Amino acid sequence: MMANAEELKIAVRHLKIMEEALRALREQLETSHPCLLDIASKTYRQRITALQRDITQYLALYPSDISLILPPLDPVTLPR
Repeated sequence: MMANAEELKIAVRHLKIMEEALRALREQLETSHPCLLDIASKTYRQRITALQRDITQYLALYPSDISLILPPLDPVTLPR
């Protein structure tokens, strides 16, 4: 379990890295070696699931910290 907002940011960064690595692995093996993909991606999928669970648990305790990991919104200009 994460202890603070800094660890949350690190976990989100790791999650993005793992998701990108899994995407690249799928791209390389999905059509050419589907059986190998299943074996090779298992650890990635497990780690992604664990990171998602940890992030969700942390945000359940500290919901205001979600603003630390969401991308900034574009400013909205209201018509006059």
